[in-house]
Amino acid sequence: MPDSSHEPPPASPRQIAANRSNALKSTGPRTGEGKASSRMSALKHGLTAEHVVLFDEDVEEFQRFFRQWVRTFKPKGFVEHQLVERIAICAWRLRRVYRIETKLFDRYRTEWINGIANHSDEIDVAFFRLTAADNTLAKLTRYERHIERTLIFAFRALECCQSRKKA
Repeated sequence: MPDSSHEPPPASPRQIAANRSNALKSTGPRTGEGKASSRMSALKHGLTAEHVVLFDEDVEEFQRFFRQWVRTFKPKGFVEHQLVERIAICAWRLRRVYRIETKLFDRYRTEWINGIANHSDEIDVAFFRLTAADNTLAKLTRYERHIERTLIFAFRALECCQSRKKA
């Protein structure tokens, strides 16, 4: 029998009334602008976003991308389909990593053109400045490695499922 000593005590009628009263006061954003703003409040880089397709990406392009993965692997059943979906999402997020990296270097280039950063045409100098400044590239690389590991795991799991069915 489970130990019930870890369960919180039931809420008192007074606590329930206070919770209901507080809930009425906190209704969240009311305007369209406020709702749009709050929807993006937790988004920092889009590499772990709840939604696969972000505000600057095209849903139809992702759907075409996903269909290509399905055509390639021809998943049979729920599990294989979920694994192919995971592969497609990881591959999509890796594309995002590459876009972010490009934009970071473009930003650096813009900063030295505008006199904000010291000029250098050499990629290694730009790389050093981007990594030394705020660790942005190191963080991006960490997310990239995590996505790649997840992608490899999904590939191997799909391969295992599909080879088991052939055997």
